[in-house]
Amino acid sequence: MRTSRIPARHDTIESMNPHIEATFQRLPGDALKIVFRACEDVRCDEPLLELGEFEVSELCRALGDECRAAESASGVQASKLKDPRSRFVLVNGWQSWSFAGELAGSERPRRAFYRRALNLFVDHPAEVALRQRARRFGRRHDHISHFLLGLRAGELRLMLVSDNVGRCAGARAQGIGRSERGAALGAGHGALQGAQAGDSVLDAYLPPLSFLLRDTTVRIFAYAEGASFARGEIVGRVAVLIAADYFALKDRLGQLWGATRRFDDLRWLLSEGATNEAAAEAAPGKSAAQESAVAAPGPEALSRSSFFRGLIGGYASWYNHYTAIDERIIGEDLESITSNDNLVHAYFIARGRPAVFQIDDGWERTVGDWQPHPEKFPNGMARIAWRIREEGLVPGIWLAPFLLMPGSNLAAAHPDWILRDQRGAPVKAGWNPNWGGEVWALDLSLSQVEAYLVELFDTVVNTWGYRYLKLDFLYAGLMRGVFQGRKGGAWQHYARIMSRILEFAHARDGSPVAFLSCGAPIESTAPFMPLMRSGADTREHWEWPEARLIGHQGRPSAKVNMQGSIGRSLLNKTLLLCDPDVVFCRTERTSLKDTEKFLVGMVAAMFGSQIMSSDDPASFGKSAPPPGRLDEEAFTRQLIEWYGRLEGKEFGAERSQLRIRDVYHFFSRDRKIYGGINLSDREGVFVLGGASAAALPRMTGESVRPSAAAPLPRHSLLIFGA
Repeated sequence: MRTSRIPARHDTIESMNPHIEATFQRLPGDALKIVFRACEDVRCDEPLLELGEFEVSELCRALGDECRAAESASGVQASKLKDPRSRFVLVNGWQSWSFAGELAGSERPRRAFYRRALNLFVDHPAEVALRQRARRFGRRHDHISHFLLGLRAGELRLMLVSDNVGRCAGARAQGIGRSERGAALGAGHGALQGAQAGDSVLDAYLPPLSFLLRDTTVRIFAYAEGASFARGEIVGRVAVLIAADYFALKDRLGQLWGATRRFDDLRWLLSEGATNEAAAEAAPGKSAAQESAVAAPGPEALSRSSFFRGLIGGYASWYNHYTAIDERIIGEDLESITSNDNLVHAYFIARGRPAVFQIDDGWERTVGDWQPHPEKFPNGMARIAWRIREEGLVPGIWLAPFLLMPGSNLAAAHPDWILRDQRGAPVKAGWNPNWGGEVWALDLSLSQVEAYLVELFDTVVNTWGYRYLKLDFLYAGLMRGVFQGRKGGAWQHYARIMSRILEFAHARDGSPVAFLSCGAPIESTAPFMPLMRSGADTREHWEWPEARLIGHQGRPSAKVNMQGSIGRSLLNKTLLLCDPDVVFCRTERTSLKDTEKFLVGMVAAMFGSQIMSSDDPASFGKSAPPPGRLDEEAFTRQLIEWYGRLEGKEFGAERSQLRIRDVYHFFSRDRKIYGGINLSDREGVFVLGGASAAALPRMTGESVRPSAAAPLPRHSLLIFGA
């Protein structure tokens, strides 16, 4: 492939796949795009459809003056992006539990080698095929990334990102289909309400993309198994972005994804409406049409991704009780949440901010049978939701709607609803010892399954009254299998079901409903449910040694959770409202030290949009702390004080050094607050150098700029300027 110029419309590129035509396109005011079209009718019988191959230098040439401007502003030549010895590679895992972050040289995310079923929690459905492609050229260790791929040398950044999300938004707003020639950036997921999954809208949803990077070559693949494309139809689109620094790239991403209106349907949960005029006017219960009447932000706000300020917050039962919950336990938590100065009450409720009270796993009969457990919740789930509303909180509940256990009543009553492989055996969607082992997935292509899911969500929202739904293990909706219902690819069935679920984004009484997506394929879920878990589950312990030993990439642990939050920080408030999972203030039932708890809490606030707690509200402040540690009340006050210092600030983060993992430096957009984060098990050194140092002002008083290097203890955060 060779291209020496980019005309106003497009250049055709020689493609490795004779069935696919690739063109560069740049419309006025838009980013450079690579558009892939079918040259003839294409039927995808294999899991992956190869779209094209590009050299890094070719992409930089195609960017033209944009690349030269970024080189000048960053002081780094684009040729550095080609050198594996001097660059970082930003990879993004398939779903929200998969690894995300900057890698160097031969570094790659680990995968489980002993209990290989654990890889189902992080792997792409076509992981085997992807790794076969990576080995085709004799390289086992090609970088594999999904949805986006980034290269960084110094401050200079080049990113390839699937344009599916922005295109989907435009299609929802305008009703355009897959054969359209242009692109339109549109509103958030509320624009889909009432669409009833019309074919003209769902045609706009393209298969999710994956990238393989080998030295200086990027190959692009679509997960399109089972789909058909007519001649001239768009198969995929990739935006090519280059920027001179972190926030310049983040702003470009926000523009690409229409971030200024993307999260409108979640403003009713916004905790800090005073910082945003539009948010202050968006009251609960307003329709999307009513909210569109809010005054548009000014030009300065439109150019920034930080328009969505404040934090969504509340209480979740999981890390307090895990599955050992019942009506009495939940009732005691509810009564206690407003009786003392625990984090949820002090930071949200007492300040008049919305707060969620979410019942997690353990309320149901079993996974797949979404009725209340008759012994644990004899009065049903509607009564609990009513009690939560009476306390002035938002009723929340956990579901894994696409999963079912082999022993569930649903599996026994409807074995034909189970997704099966070519041998007729159920597709294994996971292995969870807490549930008894193997877990299966529903066949989303079936109209009966669609009707069942619609009835389930109607019950949860309109009969029981829940207004915050945590939807877990959503990756199961994109598993490979033999679909027995509608024709098409897994992503098409997934999009249709997600659009049906979003019909319940407002209850029948007009009140809004929020969805937290978890374990979610990022590209295919973000257009529907942008409030999303940004990493693996956290845990009340720094690490899980046994799971680490066997290489479980998505293991619950405080460290792995923060890796994901930092690795996906560019997506926060541009593509997603990142949920970093819970923070911990308690002193019992945790091995986290004060510095580690503080680090967890600060990373959540700097790189996330939601703060949840699972500390037992009834026992707040009643347990004596271990020697040398703060009690729960003092620690909570300190954390809230720091949250006050961070309010209104937006933060970026990147890895500090090529040869040292898990050490980062962070900085606010105005560069007044900055510092280092050490997630490693060794003492590190905070080095302030390069363009980041030059951009930071020298400050006087107590907050002084550090020397070129400062000690950075293990499991800690070093912060200046706050």
